[in-house]
Amino acid sequence: MRKEPPQGEEVAVAAPHYYCGRLARLQTSWAKSNPLQRFFVCPKSERGKKGCGFFVWVDIEMPPRERALIAWLLRTKRQVEDQIGRARSREKKLWIALFIYWAFVFMVWFGNVV
Repeated sequence: MRKEPPQGEEVAVAAPHYYCGRLARLQTSWAKSNPLQRFFVCPKSERGKKGCGFFVWVDIEMPPRERALIAWLLRTKRQVEDQIGRARSREKKLWIALFIYWAFVFMVWFGNVV
């Protein structure tokens, strides 16, 4: 009888050697077009840098617990971003109201002085 790995445990994947001769780095796509898809990439590549250009998709099924956690995190992230957007909009309106209030105070103050 074969023993199953515990839920949520990382599945061992052999990293291929790429054009530079080093081991490729396993990453997860967060793009809307390929959400949660894993891929191997040159470890020298970062945002804006290609490294040696090595890139290959990996067809591994993520464990259900991991998929659910990532989906929850993405939903929470979107909710927080929406809250931040609403707070910025509210802040902008308050600044405008404050400006109008101070303009009114200024007009009343100098209207009585002259």
